[in-house]
Amino acid sequence: MMIYNIIKKHTKSIIALFVLSLGVVSCYDDGYEPFEPPTGNVNNIQPSTEFTTSLDASNQLTVIFRSYSTDATAYLWNFGDGNTSTDANPNYTYAQGGLYDVKLTTTSSDGLVAKDSTQVGPVSVAYDYSVVDSEVSFNNMSSGVKSLTWDFGDGNSVSWNSEQDTAQDPDYSPTHIYSDVGPYEVTLTVVNFAGDDYSVTKEIDGLVLSTVPDFTFSVSGLEATFTDASLLAESHSWDFGDGNTSTEVNPVHTYATGGTYEVVLTTTNAAGVSKSKSQFVPVGGVVPTFKAIVQNATCDDHQKNTSDNADAWDMTPNAEIEDDVLGVIPSPYRAVWNNTALNGYIDTAYCTSEQPGSSSDGNYVNGVKTRGVKISQPCRRLYQRLKVEPGVEYTFTIDSRSEAAGVNSEVFILNNEISTEAGIDADPMSESDAYYEITNDFNPDKPSAGNDTFTTSTFTFKASGDFIVIYVRALNAVDDAHEVFYDNIDIITPGF
Repeated sequence: MMIYNIIKKHTKSIIALFVLSLGVVSCYDDGYEPFEPPTGNVNNIQPSTEFTTSLDASNQLTVIFRSYSTDATAYLWNFGDGNTSTDANPNYTYAQGGLYDVKLTTTSSDGLVAKDSTQVGPVSVAYDYSVVDSEVSFNNMSSGVKSLTWDFGDGNSVSWNSEQDTAQDPDYSPTHIYSDVGPYEVTLTVVNFAGDDYSVTKEIDGLVLSTVPDFTFSVSGLEATFTDASLLAESHSWDFGDGNTSTEVNPVHTYATGGTYEVVLTTTNAAGVSKSKSQFVPVGGVVPTFKAIVQNATCDDHQKNTSDNADAWDMTPNAEIEDDVLGVIPSPYRAVWNNTALNGYIDTAYCTSEQPGSSSDGNYVNGVKTRGVKISQPCRRLYQRLKVEPGVEYTFTIDSRSEAAGVNSEVFILNNEISTEAGIDADPMSESDAYYEITNDFNPDKPSAGNDTFTTSTFTFKASGDFIVIYVRALNAVDDAHEVFYDNIDIITPGF
């Protein structure tokens, strides 16, 4: 019995203590507030961002971007060509090589912004070529090039630099004549705007060792002096076009009567390969038998559709035009010339359209403004092929007016239908019977309406063949404030 009473009392004490402790705990819980850590940038620490760049080894137009940013949750890349990305680490391929300013903007989880920028120089290295005998013409298709070097594989090389030269410079897409049949490994090495160099090498084979005939001449009365300018020539054969021949290197020939003669030089190299070149040689003065006709000389034809007014001066005229009287007819120009090769070259080298514009701002005739043509972009040209007579001395005339100082016009009387401007860029007379630069047709004090504000330029030339191409460009005509207007473009034939 005694043991039982002791246990009973002890149990009651425990229960009392347990109830007391519950009361204490309940009072403590009622006053508790949970701990919440502070948010935001409590230490005002500015996040930073930076990134690295590298060109893809398999395609140097692709730039690999890798960002190293603190606490970045959003990314905005500006690649400098108008395109953007929100990827953290993008690989971006540029359409063209060049030098681009790239910017990266990151946003942290706290909404803070960090920025970084750099320049990248994506580049494309490529070329193709064509072979005629031992002469190889290289077509450089690279982009994003600061400088380059061609190694022709025979100990010869040429270099080009964008700071001194343009893509029309002959060394950008050179022509090289080999003295043996090869094969040769030709390497094009380019340096991009970041200072890194990249190369491509091709093997040139299939060469046929050939001579390259060429000559110049001068005429005094009935006597013509010929000077050889051929390459790889071991022997010479001259046909003077009047039944007489010569095997001299630099012959002098006296013709019996005046006229224009087709002189043919045939040269033969050490391997026995022969090649010929001919030129028209006028001697004794030449009397023309017909008038050289310039199409749409006054730039006023086809008023019904004024866009057709410029077709006579387009190197690729429309197939059809709207004539004021006859309606829609086949183009009278396209049947005579359609130089698509040069058209493609001009579009590639400059902008998108080589055709001159048809303008209502022409010269005044009796106080009335007539239509004209104009050049308002550096890619636009005046182009017209027409028939002439070799040896005849013609007079060329053109009216022009520049809208700003320094917007000079270049007038070429080409003696063939060129496919690039590389030759005339290097030497304006290389493929021309005449070259004239108009530098005096800007008038800052324009006369009132009804007065003539145009400048007339006139020069003479002697035709070397049976056709010429009137070719006009103004490379500083870049917009409507720097354009040139032309009118009354004509050729005067003596006696007509």
